[in-house]
Amino acid sequence: MSRNGQRIQLTVRLDPDVYQAAKEVERRTFAPLSRIIADAARETLLSAQQATISQQLQDLSNRLLQRLTTIERALGSEIVAVKELTALWARSYFNHTPAIPEPERTVASLSGRKRFVQLVEFFNRNLQQGVSILNELESNNAAEQRSSDE
Repeated sequence: MSRNGQRIQLTVRLDPDVYQAAKEVERRTFAPLSRIIADAARETLLSAQQATISQQLQDLSNRLLQRLTTIERALGSEIVAVKELTALWARSYFNHTPAIPEPERTVASLSGRKRFVQLVEFFNRNLQQGVSILNELESNNAAEQRSSDE
Protein backbone atom coordinates (compact mmCIF):
# COMPACT_ATOMS: atom_id res chain seq x y z
CA MET A 1 0.00 0.00 0.00
CA SER A 2 1.35 3.38 -0.88
CA ARG A 3 1.40 6.27 1.56
CA ASN A 4 -1.80 7.85 0.28
CA GLY A 5 -3.75 4.60 0.82
CA GLN A 6 -3.82 3.51 -2.80
CA ARG A 7 -2.42 0.33 -4.23
CA ILE A 8 -0.41 0.15 -7.41
CA GLN A 9 -1.48 -2.40 -9.98
CA LEU A 10 1.34 -4.55 -11.29
CA THR A 11 1.49 -7.55 -13.61
CA VAL A 12 3.86 -10.22 -12.32
CA ARG A 13 4.97 -13.45 -13.96
CA LEU A 14 5.58 -16.26 -11.45
CA ASP A 15 7.42 -19.53 -11.75
CA PRO A 16 4.95 -22.44 -11.78
CA ASP A 17 6.10 -23.74 -8.38
CA VAL A 18 5.71 -20.28 -6.79
CA TYR A 19 2.24 -20.00 -8.31
CA GLN A 20 1.28 -23.43 -6.95
CA ALA A 21 2.53 -22.48 -3.46
CA ALA A 22 0.50 -19.25 -3.57
CA LYS A 23 -2.61 -21.18 -4.72
CA GLU A 24 -2.13 -23.60 -1.78
CA VAL A 25 -2.03 -20.68 0.68
CA GLU A 26 -5.11 -19.22 -1.04
CA ARG A 27 -6.95 -22.52 -0.61
CA ARG A 28 -6.09 -22.72 3.13
CA THR A 29 -6.65 -19.08 4.09
CA PHE A 30 -9.41 -18.11 1.64
CA ALA A 31 -7.50 -14.87 0.98
CA PRO A 32 -7.30 -13.47 -2.56
CA LEU A 33 -4.27 -14.58 -4.56
CA SER A 34 -3.20 -10.97 -5.21
CA ARG A 35 -3.17 -10.24 -1.47
CA ILE A 36 -1.09 -13.37 -0.77
CA ILE A 37 1.49 -12.37 -3.40
CA ALA A 38 1.51 -8.72 -2.18
CA ASP A 39 1.96 -9.83 1.46
CA ALA A 40 4.79 -12.18 0.50
CA ALA A 41 6.52 -9.42 -1.47
CA ARG A 42 6.04 -6.91 1.39
CA GLU A 43 7.40 -9.33 3.98
CA THR A 44 10.38 -10.31 1.84
CA LEU A 45 11.34 -6.83 0.68
CA LEU A 46 10.59 -4.79 3.78
CA SER A 47 12.01 -7.29 6.26
CA ALA A 48 15.25 -7.40 4.25
CA GLN A 49 15.41 -3.59 4.36
CA GLN A 50 14.68 -3.55 8.11
CA ALA A 51 17.32 -6.25 8.66
CA THR A 52 19.85 -4.10 6.79
CA ILE A 53 18.99 -1.04 8.88
CA SER A 54 19.11 -3.12 12.04
CA GLN A 55 22.53 -4.50 11.08
CA GLN A 56 23.80 -1.00 10.33
CA LEU A 57 22.60 0.21 13.74
CA GLN A 58 24.21 -2.79 15.41
CA ASP A 59 27.51 -2.11 13.62
CA LEU A 60 27.37 1.56 14.57
CA SER A 61 26.66 0.80 18.22
CA ASN A 62 29.53 -1.72 18.28
CA ARG A 63 31.91 0.89 16.84
CA LEU A 64 30.74 3.49 19.38
CA LEU A 65 31.15 1.04 22.25
CA GLN A 66 34.66 0.16 21.05
CA ARG A 67 35.57 3.86 20.82
CA LEU A 68 34.17 4.59 24.29
CA THR A 69 36.18 1.70 25.71
CA THR A 70 39.33 3.07 24.08
CA ILE A 71 38.65 6.57 25.45
CA GLU A 72 37.94 5.16 28.90
CA ARG A 73 41.27 3.29 28.89
CA ALA A 74 43.13 6.39 27.71
CA LEU A 75 41.56 8.59 30.37
CA GLY A 76 42.25 6.01 33.04
CA SER A 77 45.95 5.91 32.19
CA GLU A 78 46.13 9.72 32.10
CA ILE A 79 44.54 9.94 35.55
CA VAL A 80 47.06 7.44 36.89
CA ALA A 81 49.88 9.52 35.36
CA VAL A 82 48.56 12.73 36.94
CA LYS A 83 48.26 11.05 40.34
CA GLU A 84 51.80 9.68 40.05
CA LEU A 85 53.18 13.07 39.00
CA THR A 86 51.41 14.76 41.93
CA ALA A 87 52.76 12.19 44.38
CA LEU A 88 56.31 12.63 43.00
CA TRP A 89 56.00 16.41 43.32
CA ALA A 90 54.76 16.12 46.92
CA ARG A 91 57.58 13.73 47.84
CA SER A 92 60.16 16.03 46.27
CA TYR A 93 58.69 19.07 48.01
CA PHE A 94 58.69 17.45 51.45
CA ASN A 95 62.18 15.96 50.96
CA HIS A 96 63.65 19.37 50.09
CA THR A 97 61.70 21.60 52.46
CA PRO A 98 63.07 21.90 56.00
CA ALA A 99 60.84 20.77 58.84
CA ILE A 100 58.98 23.43 60.79
CA PRO A 101 60.38 23.98 64.30
CA GLU A 102 58.18 22.61 67.11
CA PRO A 103 57.12 25.97 68.62
CA GLU A 104 55.82 27.17 65.20
CA ARG A 105 53.98 23.96 64.16
CA THR A 106 50.53 24.87 65.52
CA VAL A 107 50.51 28.25 63.80
CA ALA A 108 51.92 26.72 60.61
CA SER A 109 49.31 23.96 60.71
CA LEU A 110 46.48 26.49 60.96
CA SER A 111 48.04 28.59 58.21
CA GLY A 112 48.57 25.49 56.08
CA ARG A 113 44.95 24.42 56.55
CA LYS A 114 43.77 27.90 55.50
CA ARG A 115 46.12 27.95 52.51
CA PHE A 116 44.97 24.45 51.47
CA VAL A 117 41.32 25.59 51.52
CA GLN A 118 42.30 28.56 49.37
CA LEU A 119 44.12 26.22 46.98
CA VAL A 120 41.07 23.97 46.63
CA GLU A 121 38.79 27.00 46.05
CA PHE A 122 41.21 28.34 43.42
CA PHE A 123 41.35 24.94 41.73
CA ASN A 124 37.55 24.64 41.73
CA ARG A 125 37.10 28.16 40.33
CA ASN A 126 39.60 27.51 37.52
CA LEU A 127 37.98 24.16 36.76
CA GLN A 128 34.49 25.71 36.53
CA GLN A 129 35.71 28.60 34.35
CA GLY A 130 37.85 26.35 32.14
CA VAL A 131 41.00 28.26 33.09
CA SER A 132 44.33 26.43 33.20
CA ILE A 133 47.50 27.60 34.87
CA LEU A 134 49.36 25.68 32.16
CA ASN A 135 48.15 28.24 29.59
CA GLU A 136 49.58 30.99 31.77
CA LEU A 137 52.89 29.15 32.03
CA GLU A 138 53.01 28.62 28.26
CA SER A 139 52.31 32.35 27.68
CA ASN A 140 55.13 33.30 30.08
CA ASN A 141 57.54 30.87 28.37
CA ALA A 142 56.64 32.27 24.94
CA ALA A 143 57.18 35.85 26.18
CA GLU A 144 60.55 34.90 27.69
CA GLN A 145 61.54 33.20 24.42
CA ARG A 146 60.62 36.31 22.40
CA SER A 147 62.59 38.61 24.73
CA SER A 148 65.65 36.36 24.57
CA ASP A 149 65.46 36.27 20.75
CA GLU A 150 65.51 40.09 20.55
